[in-house]
Amino acid sequence: MASIQYTQLSGPVGDMYDGGGISHAAIIPASAKRVITSGEGGLDQETGKLVTSSVEDQVRAAFKLVDRILKDAGVTRGVEGVYKWTALVLDMKNEAVLMKVFNELCPNTKPTFMTFAVAGLALEGMEVELQAEALIY
Repeated sequence: MASIQYTQLSGPVGDMYDGGGISHAAIIPASAKRVITSGEGGLDQETGKLVTSSVEDQVRAAFKLVDRILKDAGVTRGVEGVYKWTALVLDMKNEAVLMKVFNELCPNTKPTFMTFAVAGLALEGMEVELQAEALIY
């Protein structure tokens, strides 16, 4: 069974990415099935309501929701099986919180990661929305 191959540039740019827990590129084996989530916000899975206690709590809830969705779709490793993340944030200052939570939840992975600052998200009070791509082998 082939696995994802992550690549990193050598030198200071590669060191910066590596230190942040992300990679420059991911090479996907042809034998894998790709799973792509929709954009997912920090919703409480018990109530369906947006978590608004703090940005960090909302980010954690978003990762937890993506983890459940991926596992339900057959990605046994959940968020640790993601090779590509896309994050939408209202304020780029919150990217530090996003990456802190990501690195706590996925310390042994180095997927590609792209963050965009946007003017608005799906729900009032939503600070972050995550989209993930993972594989089933």
